[in-house]
Amino acid sequence: MATKSLIYTEIEKRLFEAFPQLTALYQKEFSYWVDWDKERPGNYLIFAMVVVPYLVAQLDEPGDERTLTKLFAFFEEMAVSDDPEVVNLLKSEMVRTLVRDPERLAKAQKHMRQQVRELLSTVR
Repeated sequence: MATKSLIYTEIEKRLFEAFPQLTALYQKEFSYWVDWDKERPGNYLIFAMVVVPYLVAQLDEPGDERTLTKLFAFFEEMAVSDDPEVVNLLKSEMVRTLVRDPERLAKAQKHMRQQVRELLSTVR
């Protein structure tokens, strides 16, 4: 991942650079209501409707550990961001989802790095 701290306004761009496979899911999810020339869905909707379901699917499917490792590396980059809105996005969407699902949380923990692990205790 890049060494520059993630900022909220660049999350969408950086996410799709790191995970081009999410682009089709994103376009399918939002094609029915987004006027691409005038508006974007926003980071919270992207995480709620695309990233978290993709993460859950990856956790539920045996096999591709590299994708999970890469996802959690991106989440760690978000967790150490100097931009508090990036950290809030991660906590509100990804961390909260896992905290509420102990089975998937257990699967996810082996891929988590330090800062993401620390965020677990801040979310109920």
